[in-house]
Amino acid sequence: MKPPFAPASGPSDPRIQQPFRTLFMIKFNDQPGAPPAEYRADSAGFRATDLAPSPEAVRHPFPSPRVVWLTGMVRLRSEFLRWVRISCLVSLALGGVASLLPRAADARTGNIVLAVSGNETMSSELKELSQDFEKQQPLTGDALGVLQGAQAVASRLSTALRSRGFYDATLNATIDGKPIADASALEALESRPDAEAATINISIDTGPRYRIGSVAIRPPGAPQSLPGIDPAGIGLAPGDPADASAIIAAQNKLLEELRKQGHALAAIKDREVIVDHATREAEVTFVAEPGPLARMGKVRFSGTEKVDTVWLQRRVPFKEGEAYSPAKVEALRGKLTSLGTFNAVRIKPATELDAGGELPIDVELTDRLQRSIGFGVSYETQLGFGVEGFWVHRNLFGQAESLRLSGEINHLGQGYAILDTGFAFRAAFRKPDWWLPGQDLRIEAAALREVVPAYTRKAATFYAGFDRTFSPRWQARVGLATEIADITRNGITQSYRMLGLQGTVLYNRANSDLDPTRGYRIEFNVQPWIDTGPGGDMFTILRLTGRHYWDIAEPGRTVLATRASFGTEPAISIGGIPPDKLFYAGGGGSVRGFVYQTAGPLDAYGNPLGGASVVEANVELRQRIGQAWGAVAFVDAGSAYPDFLPNFSQLPPRVGAGVGVRYYTDFGPIRADVGLPLNRRPTDPPFGIYVSLGQAF
Repeated sequence: MKPPFAPASGPSDPRIQQPFRTLFMIKFNDQPGAPPAEYRADSAGFRATDLAPSPEAVRHPFPSPRVVWLTGMVRLRSEFLRWVRISCLVSLALGGVASLLPRAADARTGNIVLAVSGNETMSSELKELSQDFEKQQPLTGDALGVLQGAQAVASRLSTALRSRGFYDATLNATIDGKPIADASALEALESRPDAEAATINISIDTGPRYRIGSVAIRPPGAPQSLPGIDPAGIGLAPGDPADASAIIAAQNKLLEELRKQGHALAAIKDREVIVDHATREAEVTFVAEPGPLARMGKVRFSGTEKVDTVWLQRRVPFKEGEAYSPAKVEALRGKLTSLGTFNAVRIKPATELDAGGELPIDVELTDRLQRSIGFGVSYETQLGFGVEGFWVHRNLFGQAESLRLSGEINHLGQGYAILDTGFAFRAAFRKPDWWLPGQDLRIEAAALREVVPAYTRKAATFYAGFDRTFSPRWQARVGLATEIADITRNGITQSYRMLGLQGTVLYNRANSDLDPTRGYRIEFNVQPWIDTGPGGDMFTILRLTGRHYWDIAEPGRTVLATRASFGTEPAISIGGIPPDKLFYAGGGGSVRGFVYQTAGPLDAYGNPLGGASVVEANVELRQRIGQAWGAVAFVDAGSAYPDFLPNFSQLPPRVGAGVGVRYYTDFGPIRADVGLPLNRRPTDPPFGIYVSLGQAF
């Protein structure tokens, strides 16, 4: 039996599961002698079937008057059918939307009302936990869904209480006075109007907090304590709160201590926590299996197709047979990642020792693209835009030798387009492990035109030296530098032929080079120079700079950064020091709010003179907002001075303050700062804007 409104002819479509109704039907024939086609417009769309030729059509190859009339209508059929198809689709869409409206009206909602007594700290944590749960999983749906959501909230709160050591806590959760664990709570929800939000009342009494009664560390199958491990050294002691996170942290600390003692395969087999409700104490026992003492084994490299693995073996910071230490494994990781030639370094120590008691280590390397290009943009209000592009090869000869070629155009948008534009072309080569492990050869050359408020400088420079890493904290750089320069100042051009020795010592305890959040750095720089030209002047640049970073709130979220710097230039005559070698203050990396180089002595025309000494101090509060954004507030102070030692009575430091935003990326933060000069002079602009890559310090 055919369903109601089924098509009169043609095969049935298995995709059509519901009856449909014919809206209208058109028969036409636009080809002489061809059978007419039948088009139906119905609730399921449009379909066409060929009709068998009628005897009349066979006898008369030419269309009858009736067919002629239909043939004329064929010319309009495409447009007509298109509009009918659109109308049907719109009708079906509106019907689908309308069918959803009653469901939306049926959705119920629930709100948590939490009341906590007892421990105040735990009360704040529970309220925050409840609010987070409602944001992530709102109590909406039918009555059963709202009830199940309320039960999930209560379960999570109960788990949080126990994990913090509140084993005697009481929790009562009700809906209209009905406990949420009873069926009557569901009936209470269903009896409410759909549009009325249900209130889930949760009252908690935290009760007293349990404490740690004892801490024991023993090997498997033995009642006695494990020798060589002091329970007090794992951060958990009798009298501490019985906090689950603290117990887990102590377990991780125990495993770390065992491995530091040379037990590379140490494992925690079990963790027992027995809670005594009578004494309100918890007895914690760690069952630890140290395993045998291990020695460092052979390192095997795989994955790389570009870097010489025989050369990589020379960068391994330990020898086979040395006592095992996790710090040596991390040092190996640092040695490999610092090359900059690998996208990923995966270190996999073996799961068992070899016959000689050594632990083999497999290192899987993923090569990075050897060549890349990039660019950077900077901006300062008074100096204009700067644009830099570079090309770098990270593995020139197969041993991570790098070559970087860069070009820069700066001072854009300031003054005359050509005369006031600066540029620089630089080449830098680095050869890791030159002559000695941990010692990198550096060769640098540049041709530049520098346009700054104090002078205009055209120069060719060359540097050759090496960087030496003595330890993860101590680094040094020393090299020989030469310069040939023509410097114009106040319309007078002087030529210099400089030869100098550059030396830097860095002590680094900061946790990051790109965006540090804790720790400090101390850097000392010394540069003796001699003018090999007719002047023959000699002088030495000395500068000491310290930076400190305090992580004062949630890790990495709120950081107080400070910087202090002092420099002096002992010389026979200050007038013999080239203008580019004098000290200046002001600008994005010094005293924000003042034009670059102008926070110091000025001539009668407002041009910076520079000085033989400098003092700078910076304080900056950095606050992360979300994952990618941040805000800062800062105060900068400093000035250059004409004498070898600063004279604050002669020239007070310039002070600037302001705010800024940060956008954090994988390659460092992008910063934009606005600085205001607090002790502004008549020649100083009212503000400065600074945009660049990286933190100010």
